[in-house]
Amino acid sequence: MSGRVSQAALWVQSLWRYPVKSMQGESCGELGFGVNGVEGDRRFGVLDLGSGTIVSAKRDGRLLEAQAALVDGDLRVTLPSGQQFEPGDVLDECLTHWLGRPVRLVDSASYGVATFESPEDFEHDDSRLEQWEGIAGSFVDDSALHVLAASDLRRLECERPDLQWEVRRFRPNVVIEEDPGTWSSLEPGQRLLVGEVEIEYLRGCKRCVMTTRPQREDLERQLDILRHVIKEHDNTVGERANVVRPGVVRVGDPVSLVG
Repeated sequence: MSGRVSQAALWVQSLWRYPVKSMQGESCGELGFGVNGVEGDRRFGVLDLGSGTIVSAKRDGRLLEAQAALVDGDLRVTLPSGQQFEPGDVLDECLTHWLGRPVRLVDSASYGVATFESPEDFEHDDSRLEQWEGIAGSFVDDSALHVLAASDLRRLECERPDLQWEVRRFRPNVVIEEDPGTWSSLEPGQRLLVGEVEIEYLRGCKRCVMTTRPQREDLERQLDILRHVIKEHDNTVGERANVVRPGVVRVGDPVSLVG
């Protein structure tokens, strides 16, 4: 379910930014895109002082109960209690108390390359942990951008209407909508113009335990989300991409193939 772009009209349906890795993000009317992706996206992370890893909801799903937003460029974190904090000692203390182990908020710009952890078996959180490294300058997993077609979610919902196929499970940066039309293949290395931003398609986005996690606003834990994607779609929904030419993207902007 990846690597497709329509020759019919395409446009930006929604834009998303996640200022703190694995916390709830924010839907935005417009976003700036730099060489490292959406400006402010996954800029911050919660560092586990014991393991030296950046905590991900792949490892600890509780992070999805918190909300992060940028207000005039400044971070605001809202914890499940409803309390809102700016970065600093008080937030670090509250995060430590909430998660039950020493942690602190860190900025990816000065942190270096992060290490993340995830259970090897998505159906069992207590299974053996696997580790991997991210990229310098951001706490994204392995690429600057994640692009998702709204039609993919509709198709999944038709296939399994009993499940909650909400966009928040997949945590994209850009959701693309289309007029009814014919889809054609998009190969790695091909480029798209999204508003004034040029991006390069890398590969399909492999999914993980994050898609199954319960979330705020009544999203349930549903292991069948990932079971279905693995069985029917080679565990792939959406696209990984990099930014070739920075700029601004707005909801409603057109999307087209370059060249």
